[in-house]
Parts: sequence; structure tokens; C-alpha cells
Amino acid sequence: MKKLGLYSVLVAALLFATGCSEKNADMNVENVAQPEVANTIPDTNIADGSFSALEKTGDGQYFMINGQKVFIANIYFGFDKYDLAGDNKEKAMSNASKLSALNSDTTVKVSGNTDEWGTDEYNYALGLKRANSVKDVLVANGVVANVSLVSLGESSPVCTEKTKDCWSKNRRVEHDLSK
Repeated sequence: MKKLGLYSVLVAALLFATGCSEKNADMNVENVAQPEVANTIPDTNIADGSFSALEKTGDGQYFMINGQKVFIANIYFGFDKYDLAGDNKEKAMSNASKLSALNSDTTVKVSGNTDEWGTDEYNYALGLKRANSVKDVLVANGVVANVSLVSLGESSPVCTEKTKDCWSKNRRVEHDLSK
């Protein structure tokens, strides 16, 4: 008789748990879907130069600028190069058109990075030249925000393998925003 009562309690608990988990699963699907929709629908009523950082990727960073989700791409350079040419110049100009919506009280920090080749002094100078070449494109294409330059030299690698592909990922300029 005790076994029958124990089995009844176990079956009831199992049925209760199964019913609750289906309900929670439905609620979780709704909760996940709503933020995704909110990030993809631009709010055209916001045009005050506001921004917020969203997510950083290997090739750049997403920001919410004036209610729209925009991607600001990293700019990559060749070995021992700091001039912008071809696709990199187009990326910098695209970044400038997106960042031109920011107010003058916003700071766009442009960070120049290098690979591990060269002395520390050389790499800091090269990182600064890379950041400056991107700044020139931003300012020439309508960015009124304060653009500050930072050279990180080789101190902030995104890849540490000893390969050409890895070194090329470290020769970059990144953008960050602040008030």
C-alpha cells in the first residue's frame, strides 16, 4: 500500500514538472525573440546624436546610434603600412558616414595597433600613424565628434599565434565611443 502511494506521488510530480517545463519553454522563446526584434527595428524619432555600445566582434563593433544598430568596422593595414587604400579607405569612409550622426560632445577614440615586429618605440609610432590616417578620413567625411588618437603598439593583440594570418589581424585600427 505504501508503494502505491509513493508511486502515485512520483507520477503526480512527474506530470506537474512536465506541464511546467512546457510552459516555461514557451515563455523563454517569447523572451528571446523580443530583444532581437527590438534591435532590428530602427526608431526614427531618435536623432539627438545618442549612442550606446552593443557587442564587439573580431572585425569591429556594433553600436546603437540614434536608435539604429550600426556596425563600425576595424580598419586593417599591410605590413609596415599606415596609408589607406582600396577597401580599407572605403571601410573608413563608411564608418565616417555612420559616425557623422554623433554630436560634437561625443569622443570617438581611434586606437592604432601593430603586430609584434619592430621595437616598442617603432610600433607605438606606427600605431599612431595608422590612427591618424583613419582620423583624417573621419574628419574629412563629416564627423564632428571629438576624435582622439591612441597608439597601443603591439600591446593589445587579438591573435597570438606566430603566423602571417595572425599578425595581419593585429595590424588594425579600432573605434570606441564615449561622452
